[in-house]
Amino acid sequence: MKKTFYSYLLKEQWIAVAICLAGAVFVLITGQLLQLMRILFASSCSVKDIAQLILYALPRLFLYATPMASLLGVMLAFVRLDSDNELIAFRAAGTSFLDFLTPTLGVLIVITALSFVNAIWLMPASNRAFEAKLRSLGRTSIPSILEEGVFISAIPKLVFFFRSIDHTDYVIKGIFIQDQRHPDQEVTIAAKTAKIEFPPDSSAIIFRLFNGIITRTARNLKNAQAVSFKTYNFTLSMDEILGKVKNAPLNRGEMDLTQLYRRLRTAVGKAAQVMWSLELEQRIAFPTACLFLGLLGPPLGSMFGQRGRMTGITLGIGIFLTYYIMLSAGRTFGYNGMISPFFAVWTPNLLCIILGVYLWTKLHRETPFRLASLGRLLARLRLFASRGNKQRAIGL
Repeated sequence: MKKTFYSYLLKEQWIAVAICLAGAVFVLITGQLLQLMRILFASSCSVKDIAQLILYALPRLFLYATPMASLLGVMLAFVRLDSDNELIAFRAAGTSFLDFLTPTLGVLIVITALSFVNAIWLMPASNRAFEAKLRSLGRTSIPSILEEGVFISAIPKLVFFFRSIDHTDYVIKGIFIQDQRHPDQEVTIAAKTAKIEFPPDSSAIIFRLFNGIITRTARNLKNAQAVSFKTYNFTLSMDEILGKVKNAPLNRGEMDLTQLYRRLRTAVGKAAQVMWSLELEQRIAFPTACLFLGLLGPPLGSMFGQRGRMTGITLGIGIFLTYYIMLSAGRTFGYNGMISPFFAVWTPNLLCIILGVYLWTKLHRETPFRLASLGRLLARLRLFASRGNKQRAIGL
């Protein structure tokens, strides 16, 4: 009997969790592609390139999607059971609410273990591959935006103008470049001919200019300098093409736990120690959130009854949003040194544990919830209001 009971509940929860996970990943992938739209449209990327970008981005998106899928998936499974009166049948057959804990833990432990494997091993490698692929597409974006007789401002703080272009070997005749990347001066370059070269390491693009002049003008217009040249290399890094900030922190997402721990041990200064501590704690706390948030699903899905099931779903989404708001606020407080990195990251998980214990205890003892009573009251008020509208419509 227990084997059939556990198998049935496992199946119900796995289906709901898989659907929620697929939906969450799809939404996150869409948002990721919208952020990369400038590079994808500017470069001559193929369907294969886009598929590779999506594949490399999946582990990072999976890390953020699994806590949400754990909560909403398990909760929707119990909402379905409650709406079909199956929970009442289980309780009438002598099943206590704590008996639902074992199959729920079976689902959540598997999801948490997969999330840990992803966060520790898969995500750092995929982030490195994603960055390399994005740089490769960024390098190809320059030839695809070369247009004759137009001022091109696709790259931040740079303006290009080409009189004529040979797209076969990337030879340019008549080139004008306005460089505003320097805070104290503006640089203008004009040359008769140029050739685009791509280094093998894909770290930059070189415009090799011939027979031209460089003009440097101070922002306050007090100083100016003009230099003629026969050959000049204008180098454009991938960070500038992709719009990355030059002095941005190191890409911590590409490091595994061992590397993060080493950087934490060798960090100099309190700010650096806090930064690496927050990243290390978050790498562990995020997978653990799958377990703690998922345990809130069964009580939320079964405590409101049939008429108030939308109230339970709304409350579950609200708890999920509150979790991420608290996590973002905790990280901000942690960076500012107001609280320790441990409490900055783990406070939402600790609150989920307290709330989960409270909800499971209340449902096991079958004591009433004031919030659930309020939900049923609101549902009855909506029902009475709709009936009153129908009667007035019939009277008219």
